[in-house]
Amino acid sequence: MPAATQVWSQTFSKAFDALPAGVRIRVSEAVDLLGRNLSSAGHHRLQGTDAFRLRVGDYRVIYDFDVSEQRVDLLFVGHRREIYKGR
Repeated sequence: MPAATQVWSQTFSKAFDALPAGVRIRVSEAVDLLGRNLSSAGHHRLQGTDAFRLRVGDYRVIYDFDVSEQRVDLLFVGHRREIYKGR
């Protein structure tokens, strides 16, 4: 099965570009792996919301997905101590 289409929100894109180069590579690889294993990945839902989180070291990717459309909506990315504030 092909990898899921990644839909980057403007917020995700801006925060991703501000990450250190090594972290950007790790986040990109983790999101690609998620897209390739979308239906079998262990998704961790955030409390009080319909979004999910993906751990990448000390960083978190907040996303939503649709298996039937093979799509991952990337909403936010940031350090774990800051990503959950205001959510």
